[in-house]
Amino acid sequence: MDFFKHSRRQKKGVHPHQIVFEKENTENTYITWEDRMKPRIKLDDSITREEYQALASRWDEMLSLAEAILWRNYLDPNSDALMSEVDSFPDIRYLTGNYYVGDVSYGYIYRDKSYRAYHIKDGRLRHKHHNGKEWLEEWLPMDSPEITRYYQILLSLHLTGDEGGKEDDYMGLDLEAEFLKLDDPIEFDILSHDVI
Repeated sequence: MDFFKHSRRQKKGVHPHQIVFEKENTENTYITWEDRMKPRIKLDDSITREEYQALASRWDEMLSLAEAILWRNYLDPNSDALMSEVDSFPDIRYLTGNYYVGDVSYGYIYRDKSYRAYHIKDGRLRHKHHNGKEWLEEWLPMDSPEITRYYQILLSLHLTGDEGGKEDDYMGLDLEAEFLKLDDPIEFDILSHDVI
């Protein structure tokens, strides 16, 4: 796109609008705009059916929270965080406001008293980290009193854009929530956003 055409685009806000695709994702695979399928759903092996149903029953609440993040951080034209210079990303002038859910993951995350993350490996809890030179691993037993188990929801949204007169995938946005009890308030943090 040439510079002059790009610079004439308005920096205007559009409110988030979820696109829901009806086509089943029978293989439960990663999806794109072209696939137009329902999202991939991933469940931690240890999540019970009852826990999954309790978490999934909060779907409307999760989407409402996600849309508030979309508006505040990416679509509100009065936000100082949004870039509108040529070659910046994300550029509000290209976002349509439409989004769809690409992935949702329900599971657990285990944290020690310093809030470092552990994951189950070989029947134990492992914290893997890099010290600048090499990868290090710290291990704890599953019943360690140092560890607290949290529910974790990972929500991957795909925002569409219109760069060349055609709506298509523009940006991926990954959100994460962690909470102790099934009925605790959900608060999403932005993990990342990137080009799709």
